[in-house]
Amino acid sequence: MLASTAYNESVNVRREDKMSPTGRADWSTVGECSHAVQFYETDGHLLDVLTRFVGTALVGGDVALVIATKPHRDGLNKRLKANGLDISVPREQGRFIALDAAATLEKISRNGRIDAEVFREILGELMGRARGSQGRRVVAFGEMVALLWAQGRGESAIQLEQYWNDLAAHYQFSLCCAYPMQGFGNRHAASFLKICAQHSHVFTAARGTRLPAMAASRPIPQATR
Repeated sequence: MLASTAYNESVNVRREDKMSPTGRADWSTVGECSHAVQFYETDGHLLDVLTRFVGTALVGGDVALVIATKPHRDGLNKRLKANGLDISVPREQGRFIALDAAATLEKISRNGRIDAEVFREILGELMGRARGSQGRRVVAFGEMVALLWAQGRGESAIQLEQYWNDLAAHYQFSLCCAYPMQGFGNRHAASFLKICAQHSHVFTAARGTRLPAMAASRPIPQATR
């Protein structure tokens, strides 16, 4: 059995709507050992849920690891500040770690391919540092898979999702990744389902979101804004 399969079974995979009382998608509902995916329509929608996810963790004394593009990192910082959160404090405490998705992807790649050993070395060290000696709770956001998908490297994106699941066998964390919905069409239906299968929770942009034809016939839940 693949480690990623074992991980998904260990967290009791359930495809359910996960929303806050206000009806908005809320990643914090996925639990402390989970791997969720968000398919989003606009950057604003992504930043809304990412800000709640990271902000809640930091206010609660947990650790937030963000591996994202510069526009999304900048957008997150602005929104956290607008909500009255001074990120310089958790950053100095080692509780807010923000990395560039493209640069990190380059570090874990060898000869144009994701290197499993290098991934485990770099992300494992990072996750161990984030948890610290006290085993702090870690929430993480990853956008490297979205970059791979945008480059037409769908199989590499799925492989990277599996590597994240493998890492979860050694470190406990709550991970959410995201893909822009416009990057998927009917011809991507099979890959779309493979991506969903790597996750314990699946969120789509809104009820009524147009999914790839084959995927639309499968029980993939949708979470509203």
